[in-house]
Amino acid sequence: TVIEIEKLGYSYGEGWILNDLSLKIEQGDFVAVIGPNGAGKSTLLRLLAGILKPAQGRIAIFGQDRENFTAWDKIGYVPQNPARQHRAFPISVREVVSLGRLSGGSMFQHYTHEDKAAVDDIIERFSLKELAHRKIGELSGGQQQRVAIARALATDPAVIYFDEPTSALDAEWTDDMHELLRGVAAQGTTMVVVTHALDFARSVSDRVVFMEAGRVVETGDTETFFTSPKTARTR
Repeated sequence: TVIEIEKLGYSYGEGWILNDLSLKIEQGDFVAVIGPNGAGKSTLLRLLAGILKPAQGRIAIFGQDRENFTAWDKIGYVPQNPARQHRAFPISVREVVSLGRLSGGSMFQHYTHEDKAAVDDIIERFSLKELAHRKIGELSGGQQQRVAIARALATDPAVIYFDEPTSALDAEWTDDMHELLRGVAAQGTTMVVVTHALDFARSVSDRVVFMEAGRVVETGDTETFFTSPKTARTR
């Protein structure tokens, strides 16, 4: 088990966003988290990524309580709408992607030949070569989304969380993203994706978690979930 959540609760101060949520995610799972707005999906990802602290309950990552977990370089996280963060960020696309190769978050680390080769490869895979020397804030929302995902994958993470990864992409790049993420998952990376795009969830994930009102209402393998009369309302 890579992630174990027991009776998790979280509140922003006006009622519970998450309440008594329990879930296990196994090594190599590709999990799509779906559900209506306000279900707590993005909050769940922020808790798993260490950005928020649980109000109650327990999260364990690789068998360690989240409070004691230190190997955050094994975890990738792509937030929703990264363009909001990059608007005035005065560094290039290549520099943003390269930040993914910093181990332990050290800004004083020297990049190795292996790091540079990995950055070159990910820039090529995401068709960012012509944009590599442009400032990140000059790019469109869809381009910045691609850069954010490229940076997360440049870390070669064991686990990666995506919050609406295709929301700013055009149709062509959405299809390409399907293929890229399937390829990453095939290498054994555990992936948790929050998405409103049910076609995306159905085509890339092997497991679905349906959330509503801060709880997991239903979970199961993707094919069974989307063909079950019980979950017809989600389709």
